[in-house]
Amino acid sequence: MFDDANTTQSHLEQVREIDGVKPVDSRRECSDWSETISKLMSLAKTANESCEYEQAIGYLDNLEELWNSKGLPGFSMELRFELHREKGKALASQGKHDLAIGEYQKILIHCRDACYLSVKSETFAQIGQLLAKQGDYDRALGYVQRAIGAYRRQHDNLGLCKALRNLGVIYLELGEFEEAEINYNEAIDIAREIGNEVLYADLVNNLGAIMNMKGSWRKALELYRISLKIYEEKEQIRKSAYAKNNLAITLAEQGINEEAFDYFQEAYKTAIAIKDASLTLIVDINLADLFLKKRAMANAKLHCLKAERYLVQAGLTNGHLVEVKKIAGKIAVFEKNFDDAGHLFGEALDVSQQIGARFLEAEVLQERGTLYKSRKMHFEALNDLESSYHIYAGMKAEGKREQIERVINSIERLYLDIFNAMAREVDQKDPYTKGHSDRVASLALLLGRELGLRTSMLKTIVAAALLHDIGKTQVDDSILNKPGRLTDEEFRHIKKHPATGVDLMHGKDLPWDVDPLILHHHEKLDGSGYPLGLKGEDIPLGAKIICISDVFDALTSDRIYRAAFDVDSTLEMMVRDSGVAFDPVILKCFTDMIRAGKADPVINARTSEDELYGIWSQCMVEEKKQAARQAEEVVLN
Repeated sequence: MFDDANTTQSHLEQVREIDGVKPVDSRRECSDWSETISKLMSLAKTANESCEYEQAIGYLDNLEELWNSKGLPGFSMELRFELHREKGKALASQGKHDLAIGEYQKILIHCRDACYLSVKSETFAQIGQLLAKQGDYDRALGYVQRAIGAYRRQHDNLGLCKALRNLGVIYLELGEFEEAEINYNEAIDIAREIGNEVLYADLVNNLGAIMNMKGSWRKALELYRISLKIYEEKEQIRKSAYAKNNLAITLAEQGINEEAFDYFQEAYKTAIAIKDASLTLIVDINLADLFLKKRAMANAKLHCLKAERYLVQAGLTNGHLVEVKKIAGKIAVFEKNFDDAGHLFGEALDVSQQIGARFLEAEVLQERGTLYKSRKMHFEALNDLESSYHIYAGMKAEGKREQIERVINSIERLYLDIFNAMAREVDQKDPYTKGHSDRVASLALLLGRELGLRTSMLKTIVAAALLHDIGKTQVDDSILNKPGRLTDEEFRHIKKHPATGVDLMHGKDLPWDVDPLILHHHEKLDGSGYPLGLKGEDIPLGAKIICISDVFDALTSDRIYRAAFDVDSTLEMMVRDSGVAFDPVILKCFTDMIRAGKADPVINARTSEDELYGIWSQCMVEEKKQAARQAEEVVLN
């Protein structure tokens, strides 16, 4: 039956050491070959189940070599699929994702016929899952969506359910939380319908991740514990470890560090025992982050290094690599290795942008922006924080709702810190206006609230007010500090500072449109102001508010060329210019506010940071109350 008995015998000698497989004489019947092949496949499966992946691959390599050398008639197409599937599983468990994908793609080569649609759909899903682990989300989505289409055509609810779960995982990695939740909910309905408890637990576990992202951490813990109970009842050791890891992440985020550490340790022991490289990597990253929070730097660096070493050796460029570099950067910041930290954050940012992980990109930008801010690199910090802000704001309900809100608030506070620091640069050039920018911002904010402006506009005004004189940093000190009257030429130079300020902010795409307010805060209602001589309604509302606040603070403050005016005299002078320099309605609102004592803590005093942030926060509270009232009206109507 075989052309070369000696060659066949030689191949069988190669597998003579395999447990329970004896060399077979080449003259035996084909059934003996089938028995050998069946034995090899059985041994490979047993090795895979026992996490002996190298041994499993050895058995499968020998089996494939027999097939390729002789094309044994007992080696069916189904058995070939099984060979590549088992080999792909073993390689994936070792973290060798490229090689695993190669095995699954061999299956696709051999199952082009329509009769193998079920094999193709399963293989599409497996390849998509592995591509997602590598961070190749675009291709991953393509493969998983092809799998979903194939499962729907076959009316294969079990396969469809698993593929929807995989699709949800990819959307979760991309920060598309609404899309992820839609897919999980459909899959959960299917899992209930077919009565698959383990699959149901998988989906509940994944849904817990979404709840955590939305800030519903108690609901997330509840879902994780439901899934863990099912896994333990069904003796799903690996899945139990993943559920424990998720529990630990949520607990750590809430500062419940000791319980989180216990769960991480249990997951880590399981990962090592079952030789699951992917799970070991994930827990290493999470332990590194937890130890960082606990300021146990030696342990944090150890786990971070283990995770990085694995990713480098496996050649993986994915979200895990972003996390590792971000954590390494935070460790470097703690150790005051700021150059290293900046380099690591830069690498993390490059990877996050390469793989399209927007949520991770926003996190890295925030970390690097915070680093730049601490190093007084103001414009670099603004660039990163602005980008981070817009990513978070654009995620809407898809992100960790409460956490994102806190992050956005913290970013806004950092913006204010930076604006304050930049304003100090002006103050330092002119000691007689020390605190001027703070007071103008506070007065403008109080006036804006009196006028009933919405929070977005109030924030724009505050930001512009803090920066309204930034252009003066480019004005010669001798002009700024001149005790006598300025010459016409000197005044022409001073009048350039609004435009210079806008030029300095060029390319800094802030969350608030401050440029028009900075440019036009010296315009007058009758057109006699500068730099463009705008009149009436052509002057932006925010610029009119800043102008009034600016003039009031300037008149009530000591200057090198005169003493401060008292409040009543200042208001009288300003009222005389109502309709000429100032908008009458806005000025009336301002004078009433001042006379009512609402600005007493601000007038002629250095505004404290707590006070400024308190007003800022109060504006947000007012907007939330307004939104709640509007929601109630919608319900009632």
